[in-house]
Amino acid sequence: MSLQGGAQGSFIQGGAQRDGGPVNILFVLDASYSMKEKLGNDERKMTAAKQVLQSALSRIPNDVNLGLRVFGQSFARDNPMADCMATTLLVPLGQHNRGAIIRQVNQIEPYGMTPLEYAISQAAANDFRNVEGSKTLILITDGADTCGGNPCAYVRSLPSLGIKLKVDVVGVDLKRDPTARAQLHCVAEISGGKYFDANTAAELVDSVSKSVGSAISGKVLPRAGASTSGKNSETTPELVPSNPNP
Repeated sequence: MSLQGGAQGSFIQGGAQRDGGPVNILFVLDASYSMKEKLGNDERKMTAAKQVLQSALSRIPNDVNLGLRVFGQSFARDNPMADCMATTLLVPLGQHNRGAIIRQVNQIEPYGMTPLEYAISQAAANDFRNVEGSKTLILITDGADTCGGNPCAYVRSLPSLGIKLKVDVVGVDLKRDPTARAQLHCVAEISGGKYFDANTAAELVDSVSKSVGSAISGKVLPRAGASTSGKNSETTPELVPSNPNP
């Protein structure tokens, strides 16, 4: 599987120097028990998500800071409260950590609950603390908060806490769950992000590609040695066909 988006299939290329400061993208992956289910008639949701993330990492410019947080990765029958605090920052935001993220992704197995609000709060308060530049959280999940949390209300409170964070949400196989879709739509909209439906593996690829492309778009300075008119321009990352003609 490759990270391809759009009707023709595309991947993200970068290498330009950004003048808006560092770009920070934190992937937050749902490892709740329901991620064991099949995505359409294809492979398991978790397997598809792992493959998409691995492909995405190889196509994100090296100057983008990446990180990985997981939630729902454990289940304690004798301590329900622990299940609703099951979230871990597996790889802190940084560069030159793609290999570490892939290794951690490969070890994730779905087990527990869906503590969405708690996971987002940990990311906002801790993972992005003292981080400069744009901050985007890409949430990949197949359901609403199952721990009584209200992630939409929490995200709405972030500006009052002095935290500016955009949350893009990839809703995995939620066509028959309008309640979850509504909650996740709210999280994305309130933060200034976008919600993407992913009901098949192909749609999952496309959704993650669009979210990453949006996160790294913006004002850029041309590569060293490139011709320029002397002005910065508002651009998005170059999208080139995955199988360009020679």
